Amino acid sequence: MIREAPIQTHSFQSDDPEEVSDFIEKIYADNRFRPQHAERRIVNMGGQEWNGIGIYDVDYEMPFHFQSEEPRPNYLFLSCRRGGSTYTNGATVAQCTVGDVMPISSTGISTCVTQADGIGHLSVILDAGDLNDYVSQWIGRPLAAPVRFDMKPLAATAAFEWNAAADCLRRMMLLQPMPDAAIRALYEHMLKYVMLRHGSNYSELFATDACAPEHTVRSAIGMIEADPMRWKTLGAIAQALGCATSGLENGIRRLTGQHSAALFFNARLSNVRRALAHGDAAFVDTLRKFGFAPSNRFASVYRQRFGEPPGATYRRNPNAAAEQRHINGFADTLCEATINRFIDESLGKSISLGDLARLTGLSEHATIAAFKEQLGRTPMQYVIERRLARAHWRLCNTSASILSIALECGFGSQSYLTTLIKRHYGVTPRQLRVSSRIR
Repeated sequence: MIREAPIQTHSFQSDDPEEVSDFIEKIYADNRFRPQHAERRIVNMGGQEWNGIGIYDVDYEMPFHFQSEEPRPNYLFLSCRRGGSTYTNGATVAQCTVGDVMPISSTGISTCVTQADGIGHLSVILDAGDLNDYVSQWIGRPLAAPVRFDMKPLAATAAFEWNAAADCLRRMMLLQPMPDAAIRALYEHMLKYVMLRHGSNYSELFATDACAPEHTVRSAIGMIEADPMRWKTLGAIAQALGCATSGLENGIRRLTGQHSAALFFNARLSNVRRALAHGDAAFVDTLRKFGFAPSNRFASVYRQRFGEPPGATYRRNPNAAAEQRHINGFADTLCEATINRFIDESLGKSISLGDLARLTGLSEHATIAAFKEQLGRTPMQYVIERRLARAHWRLCNTSASILSIALECGFGSQSYLTTLIKRHYGVTPRQLRVSSRIR
């Protein structure tokens, strides 16, 4: 299935058709790309790739003809945000307009002709081998041929759900550290969803209600509960047990009344509680070991499940250093909403560590420790991310100049904002604005 590799960030801008073709080949497939007229226009692409999963913001101001031969190494799911295009595969012709999600399979000669104003879209690019392995594991047999999706846009409700998941995937791939277990789970969810909600040559086999034997299902449940972070997905467990993923999913739902995703989440919660109470790692490291981030949302879920905040559990840990137990007591009292409000009201000003220490009522050292414990970053990293979020919103939702946004959000200069936007989102402020014109 998915192989371990570091995340890669790609950013591209050019009006040269040959350079555009070369970059498309790098992230997607071999192709023949040619503009519809001699006038050169800008093409922007930027995004992240990790273990065969790529997600890119793309905007072609240059209208073009595109053709790619089979077999391609990837599947493409294109969410149209601006303009539109016509896709052809053999005798099949499909229109893609704003709001549509178009699946492009790895087989067949794929031809695309854009409208006169080009096209802007979000591209989810998935490794063909991984996608076909997932489907093979789900149905419990080797595939006679690669998965071939019907060449037509997803139904409106399915497109909405796909886009919501794709946006979540993009946000996850920007996080540091990257939540690989959550990304793997979302990846499998997206594949399962599109296989069930959109036609393909495996639709009938995929939509099975067969269950694995009860003893196999109970073994799978035990594996999830004992070590959810080792297995990460039900597909990995199904492969280890030598059965179809669908049979395990159906059996788990019949036996427990829950989907496997709920079992994985609850198992991670139980395991993180045990580690907080008896482990020897630091508070934040313990949370991250089980795929959680120190946030108000996690604290709320934890409190609802166990009747106390995670910090209270950790302070009883005899293996935790006294300083760590003391620091985490402060972390429980940090109010993220108050901090956010203070930063938002001071965006155009300089915000120092001393300002945040006075706000929290802690020493500067304790403020740094509390931010790391509860929010997973230093105070100044948190301030910069808050400024970036505001700048992102202003770039996507207003016509204010990039310089004025940089000054309003406290970056001091357009060049500094550009550097941080590129580092965080993989694109320039202008590229971000262009790709968000119609969403």
